[in-house]
Amino acid sequence: MIILRDILLSGLTLGALYAASSVALSLIWGSIGMLNLAHGAFIAVGAYASLLAVGALGLPWWIGILAGAAGGALIGLVTHLVLVRWVFAKPNFEINIIILTMALSTIVVDLINNLIGPTSARQPFNLEGRIDIGGSGIAYQTILIVGGCAVMIAVLQFVIRRTALGRAIRAVSQEPTAARLNGIPLQKVVLQVMLLAGIVAGASGVLLTAFTTVYPTVGLDPLLKALIICVVGGLGSIPGALVASFLLAFLEVATQYALGTKWGFPALLVAVVIVLITRPNGLMGQSAQARN
Repeated sequence: MIILRDILLSGLTLGALYAASSVALSLIWGSIGMLNLAHGAFIAVGAYASLLAVGALGLPWWIGILAGAAGGALIGLVTHLVLVRWVFAKPNFEINIIILTMALSTIVVDLINNLIGPTSARQPFNLEGRIDIGGSGIAYQTILIVGGCAVMIAVLQFVIRRTALGRAIRAVSQEPTAARLNGIPLQKVVLQVMLLAGIVAGASGVLLTAFTTVYPTVGLDPLLKALIICVVGGLGSIPGALVASFLLAFLEVATQYALGTKWGFPALLVAVVIVLITRPNGLMGQSAQARN
């Protein structure tokens, strides 16, 4: 019974972290057809923004999540102004943006290495203490991370489903040309998507590193797993990314408990292969449509 409880708790925590790291990538992919390989850099910038705000400026620890969101928004803005606005809706956009964001990711990592240093540091966004439940304890930090991920995803879903911005994003994702002909300013919507995705990615960088440490390449592993999750869930489907996050997290945790830590990631990859063979468009994906 204790093992089952530990598996459920670990799977819930890992699933929340996977979801937090993948929804921003899924948002950009689904709304403007952009594979953002700088997503890991967005995560790293958010983590370092928290580290600098709390560690260097001496602000309260809880400011870290706000600083991370602000840092993510800033790099989202820069990505749009420097890269996306010049190639969006142009020939070969889908291929060109992969190369451009890959280059941006490398530049960001190099800047962090040169300006801050390659050493790792503890994420100050941390809540000490535990709560006792039935003779066992759950760390406040775990509750904070799961709750933070849940709130962030709920707010994002509300924005997409219930606001004018969300309606514009959905219109652009379904048919960009028709959206433009109906008076929706594409570049403005793309900018808003980049800002929103940056906020989510930056905040998720703080939550992800709250269990580990902050270092220049901290976003690379979350980028890889976010790509896997988005493909399994269905390209551009935020609900699909959420479902895939928790299914893969519970599979990974259960495998680690049963066979050992080293078998967790291979089991996840085997599940990915099976899903893509049986459902090529992912769990909740649809056939790709050409963008004009």
